[in-house]
Amino acid sequence: MSFDFQKDVIEASKETPIVVDFWAEWCGPCRMLGPVLEKLAAEANSTWKLVKVNTDQYPQIAMQYQIQGIPAVKMFSNGQVVAEFVGALPETHVRKWLDENLPSVSKRLLRTAQDALERGDKEMARELLEEVLRSENNNLEARVRLAELVFESDPDRAFELVKDVPQEHSLYKNAEAIQTLYRLTRDYEALAQQAKDSDRSPQAWQSYLNGVQALARRDYEEALKSWIDALLIDRSIDDDGPRRACVALFTWLGNDHELVRRYHRQFTSALF
Repeated sequence: MSFDFQKDVIEASKETPIVVDFWAEWCGPCRMLGPVLEKLAAEANSTWKLVKVNTDQYPQIAMQYQIQGIPAVKMFSNGQVVAEFVGALPETHVRKWLDENLPSVSKRLLRTAQDALERGDKEMARELLEEVLRSENNNLEARVRLAELVFESDPDRAFELVKDVPQEHSLYKNAEAIQTLYRLTRDYEALAQQAKDSDRSPQAWQSYLNGVQALARRDYEEALKSWIDALLIDRSIDDDGPRRACVALFTWLGNDHELVRRYHRQFTSALF
């Protein structure tokens, strides 16, 4: 059945994302991928729509979009190609591709929150992230970013937000940093007892504990100084604790923070 690509794809994508499947009758992989796309489109309840383009019937469209191998899949939104892949991917990979690339209100809010953070407007960023979580409580990116913002004022909530972030997530190191800092501030008494029971490096332990106390009172410079001192004496205490504490604080503060720029070289030198 003939169709108008400009109307049915370009213009239609300004209202709803359109996924275009470029295929041909003779293409074996196309016959494998086609049913997967059709199944997922049916499940989508019109949150996105599938359009199939037979490259033998519409070679000019295939040429316009530089189709060199099929099956080729392109996602259109607001009249533009926003994502694509080539080949017969398994269903799990196609689902992941859709999840990562389909436009959504949450993704727009996350982008706006990131813009606010880059401008230094933490309050607006926090409001936007809270809005994301009200509608999508398991959005891990929003959870981690919000945890970073609230850690200083509400460490218990920050920990709850990030405690279940899986290691394979792109922001796992940020989540791990919050977990590490939270443990240090909450487990001081246990660490102090561990220091008393240890037969290793009392000076290193004392510097390490001084850093933990400095962290609790939000004196991040003193915390870094103390942990680097401990690192120079004996990095093995508390299972490489001084190094992990420094890494966590650097990660939470961010690469552009004045203290990170000032102390990261000292930290690196202490390691070697």
